Amino acid sequence: MRRFKAWFQKITLGHPGHSAKLCLWMFLDNYVSAIPYAIMVIAVFLLFRPIIIPGAPIPTTGLLILCGALAVQAVIYYFVARKSYMISCAGFAEVVRKARMAMGEQLRRLPMGFYNRRDAGDLTTVLLRDYETVESNNDTLMPKVAVIAARMSMALIVLTVFDWRMTLATLVVIPLSIPFAVVAYRRLNRKNTDLLNAQQDNTARILEYVGGIQTLKAFNQTDEMYRSLRASCDALRQRSIAMEKASAPVGMLARAVLNAGTAVVMGFGVWLMLNGSLAPLTLVVFLLLALNLYNPIMSFMMMLVNITRLNHCTDRINEVMSETPLPYAEGAGKPSGAAICFKNVSFGYGNKEVLHNISLDIPQHSLTALVGPSGSGKSTITRLIARFWDAGSGSITIGGVPVTCLSPDDVLSDVSMVFQDVYLFHDTIEANIRMGREGATREEVIQAAKLAACHDFINALPNGYDTMVGEGGSTLSGGEKQRISIARALLKNAPIVLLDEATASLDPENEVLIQQAIDALVQNKTVIVIAHRLRSVQNADQIIVLNEGHVQQAGTHSELLAADGLYKKLWDEQQKAGSWRLRQTVANI
Repeated sequence: MRRFKAWFQKITLGHPGHSAKLCLWMFLDNYVSAIPYAIMVIAVFLLFRPIIIPGAPIPTTGLLILCGALAVQAVIYYFVARKSYMISCAGFAEVVRKARMAMGEQLRRLPMGFYNRRDAGDLTTVLLRDYETVESNNDTLMPKVAVIAARMSMALIVLTVFDWRMTLATLVVIPLSIPFAVVAYRRLNRKNTDLLNAQQDNTARILEYVGGIQTLKAFNQTDEMYRSLRASCDALRQRSIAMEKASAPVGMLARAVLNAGTAVVMGFGVWLMLNGSLAPLTLVVFLLLALNLYNPIMSFMMMLVNITRLNHCTDRINEVMSETPLPYAEGAGKPSGAAICFKNVSFGYGNKEVLHNISLDIPQHSLTALVGPSGSGKSTITRLIARFWDAGSGSITIGGVPVTCLSPDDVLSDVSMVFQDVYLFHDTIEANIRMGREGATREEVIQAAKLAACHDFINALPNGYDTMVGEGGSTLSGGEKQRISIARALLKNAPIVLLDEATASLDPENEVLIQQAIDALVQNKTVIVIAHRLRSVQNADQIIVLNEGHVQQAGTHSELLAADGLYKKLWDEQQKAGSWRLRQTVANI
């Protein structure tokens, strides 16, 4: 019983009460709707009694009672069916809606490390296909269970009244079919894992093919990737066929046993009748009801594939829901200011450590630049400040409060981010800018856009600020997306600003305007900027030089040049690179 409760809790996505209520009303609906069949069987028995027993009177009183019972059933059924219909209209959709909302909240609170571990196709399968599978299968499974329960209970009551021996003969084949169903379920369970893995891989291949089509065309690799996609589709087809082959033979045996139940009823009934202990009319009643009893059980066994799929899908959903969100201590208080301090911080992605015993102080209202070779840990530091991850060891404080004592929402409310890779949502431009501060007025959105030098190009669009942006910002250029992200950060007006080479995607004509917008953004803020072009951070209050996850140097531009270390080497290399010229040789025609 405990295992069944745990299973029911799982397949109902943690809402067994709602589903149990739905099952109860479906059972009552089917039970009350089955009453006329029982009444008709009794009526047939009463009407044929005078034919079988010559001289017996027509049971008028009994038939009138049955008519009254039908009238009462019609009234009761109206109220039961009405209530059942109202509940089943929403059906399992309300449960899935709540579960999806819980999943959205869970994904919002998980560290970014979770997304690095999970494939995009995997998460897409969970969020779309798995929830849809759970909803559709539960909407089918629960009515089937209700029908079986209603018909079984009604049959036990009606048939036992006629003859308990024939009732046992009718029911005896049901437990005989269960072992075949169990074997089929176990075989399906194994095959279903392979099928779901193939579905997940196929989804990932489709996303990869569609998302990278521009790159594939540019390098003339569409045929190669299409072959990979086709191979994934072929694997999915083979797994689907294997799934059907695994279940069909054993499932058919279970249904054959149930079909044999009619023969058992007939054979046993004829034997009793020949011995004079069973009336022919009673045998007719059992033969009429036997098929009506077996059919819903056989249809339920045909759903074994769906049940195994339901199990696997709920397991995958629960796997994501069981992931541990970023913890935080309640009542830690608000940061007093926006100074940031790293103390002996180490961090790694999986087994690869990328920051080693980092210690640094970022004063409030200062501009700190992070520079160094690629892979030195610059972006990781900014992500740790925003608490996308937690440090493996050491401590990070904002305003004197450890970030592990602050909820991710509290940390992010104090941080504005402008990264090189900008993502815009499939919504209006105004809505994308307003993400910086919910509830901002249209005038405030426009003012932020003006400061970010994007008001003019927005007005030139067909619908201005109401223009829909393609998914990921596909309808805008890189520079336009960058300016909208700066407008978003301006609107948020957070005390800490993280900039990751924010002008890298801009053309020279707009770079000066954007730099002015950034100057407005960072006034009276604690600013951390990741810079590859060292000339852009010459005036920083301090420059942190990182190399292979270590702080190698720290100081102002002039101090670092005088120190003759890695910073000076990087500076000299960029100065030389700035003097290069691209030469083009044109052949004489």
